[in-house]
Amino acid sequence: MKKKILLGLGLTTVVAAGVGYIATKPYFDEKARIDLLADWLRINGGDTKSWLYDYNFDLPDNSQVADWNTENVKLPQVLFTIENREDKSKVSYWALNIDGTNPQLLIPEGILPPVPNTGIDYAKYMSRSPNGRYLVVPQKNSTVLYDLGNGETTDISEEYGSTRHDIMWDTDSTQVVVKKSDELLLVKLDTKEIVKFTDVNGPDARYMTSLAKPYMSQSEQAIYLSFNSSLAGFGCGWENDEYLETFGESDVPKCGNTFVFDAKTLKLVDRGDFTPDSYDCNVWGGKYGDGFYCLGGAAYRSGRPSEKIGDFPATVDLLAFNGGDMWFVPAHGRNITRVLHQPTETSPTTEMIYTYGVNGERLSAFGFGFSRYVIEHKEVDNWSESLYPLPTYADIEKARTVLEERNHT
Repeated sequence: MKKKILLGLGLTTVVAAGVGYIATKPYFDEKARIDLLADWLRINGGDTKSWLYDYNFDLPDNSQVADWNTENVKLPQVLFTIENREDKSKVSYWALNIDGTNPQLLIPEGILPPVPNTGIDYAKYMSRSPNGRYLVVPQKNSTVLYDLGNGETTDISEEYGSTRHDIMWDTDSTQVVVKKSDELLLVKLDTKEIVKFTDVNGPDARYMTSLAKPYMSQSEQAIYLSFNSSLAGFGCGWENDEYLETFGESDVPKCGNTFVFDAKTLKLVDRGDFTPDSYDCNVWGGKYGDGFYCLGGAAYRSGRPSEKIGDFPATVDLLAFNGGDMWFVPAHGRNITRVLHQPTETSPTTEMIYTYGVNGERLSAFGFGFSRYVIEHKEVDNWSESLYPLPTYADIEKARTVLEERNHT
């Protein structure tokens, strides 16, 4: 009988502890959230316009390679690598939704070497096809296409891997366009056939791509090459031998600072003053393929002519336009910045910064994947609805109270 009583008391204690944990956990979660906001206010000198949230997650143990089919994933994915602690030459490749959920192993360690890091971490140029099957991954001496369906690796570039990559996938995952330095390539994904820009437009076209600032339009399947309007050989009105040999006699206008090419054929289809003057805009193409950013300030949506969306004075890559906001990735490629046009009714914050930590360590630079669902719903879905919410005015007052209490202790 005593044993039963003791057992009953023990069980009661455990249950009480469990109830206590359930009751107090929201309190401690809320306290940690406000403490974090207070820390950020202190670092920012009390500025409430900017707010950082760090997604922390643990990798699954004994993870198996995930199903590559991600056509219906509803958020963009970040692509990252994890080093083997004992042998840094061995890395595994992973994907994670931008809300910090569903980490998935894509390539086990030892199959591909690390992405080069020469002061710039070229992991930020990794890219994934809309159907999830293919990855473009910079390597030390080349750029490779990795097929998650069969593990096949294809070298798609002759150039040294460590140069800026501009990448655009066809929405139906039949091809990808890759622009690096003076190289522009079209890769047909089913056959791995590589079509070079110079194969279509002649050897003089390499002169164009070496000087062009590219940006791409996924919805149009168009490649825009922006130039200084006084570019020798391809300036307005020029019809010299090189120009005619490259583009032939066509109805395309002979003047304009932007050449437009069909992404399916790599042939010239239009020309005009579609981009701000090169003296005002050093073009950096968007990772999502729907716009570009001028180093030093303005973001534009692709078009003929392009449409200015807003300003963001920093050295960044344009990620996308979504939900009425601009989304950027800093030059180091280690976080995502969402820029709101104006404060909301409940929050003064107009800049949200999202960072990612794995197993307690901050991710290095990461690339991106945009599923077919994301691409086809980019005008109606708002990614931020799935992300950590903006701090309210009430949250900020609580954080200021925390700071005052800290100053008096």
